[in-house]
Amino acid sequence: MATQSPRPPHQSLTSEGILPLFDTLFGVALTLLAYSLPDHLKNGMDTEKLAQAIVIYLLSAVIVVLYWYRMRRLIVATRVLYPLQLALSLSGLILVVMLPKLAQLVVIYGGGSGDLLNWTPAQIVNMLFLSFLGLYDGTCLFYGFSLLRHSHIQPDERRRLRLQMRVQLIGVFILMSLGILELTSMNFNNEYVLIVPIVLLLEEWRIARVLNQEISLVQAEDESAV
Repeated sequence: MATQSPRPPHQSLTSEGILPLFDTLFGVALTLLAYSLPDHLKNGMDTEKLAQAIVIYLLSAVIVVLYWYRMRRLIVATRVLYPLQLALSLSGLILVVMLPKLAQLVVIYGGGSGDLLNWTPAQIVNMLFLSFLGLYDGTCLFYGFSLLRHSHIQPDERRRLRLQMRVQLIGVFILMSLGILELTSMNFNNEYVLIVPIVLLLEEWRIARVLNQEISLVQAEDESAV
């Protein structure tokens, strides 16, 4: 008689159980981005400002897609989510669902100037957007580090996870630097919308490169052992 594998305790949830909800809410965030271009921009705005607004929405969509991929990769690696991982993944979902509205505020108010001693609507909106991005990055980092003590993570997966977290720490540092610039410089306003997608793309490129190097090293060690 075949033995059945033990079922996870009731306080846990498999990654297959949460991924449909996860993918659906990210799809909702992308849909909201497509439909949240403010009406007054479409009706009474010059071509240059309308083009700028569309670019901001497109770049925000790139940010949402990259954040979706980042958190999804962690959930798939987890396989079994315990309360801490469930709370972190749901927190990430809440933050992402807020991004379309924040992008709308950046389009309307984010073009003005402001600094630490001059809190204008542009300063507040831009800092709010950057803060939400920072919270999401921090959530992903906390999630990743929590997996290092996860019993379902194999040693080789744990090693690759550490490499990913190191790269993402650099990205968080860059995002914090953008926040400092936004706070202190009158000449740095909503330009971070152009920079953040580039930083996220470079992070993913670096992670893929590091993991490929790790796989090549392991293969070389196996071949030498044979």
